[in-house]
Amino acid sequence: MLLWKDKENLINQSSPPGVFELKKFKKLAIFLFSISLSLSIITPSQAEELANPLLVPVNSQPGLVINPVPSEIALGTKFSISGAIDPAKKNVTILRQTKKGDKWTTIGSTKTKADGTWSMSTTAPVKKAKTTYRIVINNKDKVKSDNFVISFKKPQLDFITQNPAVSPANPIGFIGKVNPPTHKVGVQLQVYDKKKKKWVKKASAKTAQDGSFNFTINASRTTTKYKYRVVTTSGITVATESDSQEVSVVPRIEGLGPNGRILGTDISRFQGEVDFAKMYAAGARYVFIKSSDGAPNANARAIAYSDPRIPAAKAAGLMVGQYHFAQLPNTDDMNLILQAANDQADLVISRWNAHGGYSPGTLPLVLDFEQAGVPRNVTDPEAIAFVKTFMDKVTNATGRVPLLYSNPTFLKNHLYGDPTLANYPLWISNYFDVSNPGISPKVGCINTVWTKEGCVLPWVFWQYSQTGPGRDFGVSSKHIDLNVFSGTAEELLALAGYPAAT
Repeated sequence: MLLWKDKENLINQSSPPGVFELKKFKKLAIFLFSISLSLSIITPSQAEELANPLLVPVNSQPGLVINPVPSEIALGTKFSISGAIDPAKKNVTILRQTKKGDKWTTIGSTKTKADGTWSMSTTAPVKKAKTTYRIVINNKDKVKSDNFVISFKKPQLDFITQNPAVSPANPIGFIGKVNPPTHKVGVQLQVYDKKKKKWVKKASAKTAQDGSFNFTINASRTTTKYKYRVVTTSGITVATESDSQEVSVVPRIEGLGPNGRILGTDISRFQGEVDFAKMYAAGARYVFIKSSDGAPNANARAIAYSDPRIPAAKAAGLMVGQYHFAQLPNTDDMNLILQAANDQADLVISRWNAHGGYSPGTLPLVLDFEQAGVPRNVTDPEAIAFVKTFMDKVTNATGRVPLLYSNPTFLKNHLYGDPTLANYPLWISNYFDVSNPGISPKVGCINTVWTKEGCVLPWVFWQYSQTGPGRDFGVSSKHIDLNVFSGTAEELLALAGYPAAT
């Protein structure tokens, strides 16, 4: 934990003359309070504010004052032990001794100043150890402190991001702490460069007196997931690095479609060249791209068209989905129907894998099931068997249920006999200027297995136009399909595998 819980400890030490009493102190946010390992002599009021649980009081015989000492120190760092003598006297020798077995050995010394204060600095070992110390006044009385123990531990970098998901170019905050607390340690924030396959410096800082540090940087303008870590660079001889933290840069989502809904497009090779930055600027926040086809020649063209455009669309900040155009064989042999469904599902799974699976920014796969791919003599049971076989196989392979694209009339005519089909989410196509895509001006409510009471047709995406202004959306064709999403920005981000933006 980076933020320790507030402490309500009572440190009330009765001491002989010259030894300060550590009074009761109130609850303090310990992580936010700065302390120093190089402590000067403390006053009672300062003792009241002393809130570091790693600092412990040291008792001593009359005439010697020891300031609280750290109970834990990071390997390879400098630290000080300090105090005073009473009465004050200059040039009195103070000894620092360690105990091994029953024997005490002097390992350092210093002289008092005119006011009686003294301080001695040393460097922690580079290997883990637990050492017993005492302080001795080197005079005829040999006034001593009580024994105290310091544990020398490998430093640890605690590090978290305050913004696991942000919009492009927005600030990302990181906070962290070196434990045991160590002052003026150089720390460097790094980001992993996937292309160079190495960690790259983003910012530098030094730890505060309590070992804490923080960074604020601006997120990239490219929507993807980034990995960050912190490493020590100076002030500590034992090189240390934190665990990595992931930050997702997620698209800004605005409701720019009809009725304030979130706008998107879908394209195939018929849209020709695409300027995805222009598409984004026109208000689209997602695009479905034809990536495969059940007919071999059409499939080859779909692959050639989609392969460069899927990453290009993501780079422009658009969420991207791949759709497959279903082609049912012209046969009444159910085995051949099922074989075609399995083969086309394998094709879609392969295309999905080729573009990184369900990485952030990827919308669900889509089965485009419409009249142009279904021979007229195909029966309802055959059509239903194809759809269920395809959808279930893709679901099992990818872990997510694909969307089913079609129009209400086709759903009614070919996919009406099995109510379990309603488990597949819909991308519905209906170009009538009405608020409900399940209604036709000519026939009224179009009843499907998805239709609920009141002619409510649940949908995830609605293709409401096939005559959008192509040039405005960056395509070379005159027209482009336009779609809206049924839910909120947060729901769309979740559908695309992003955490909610901050």
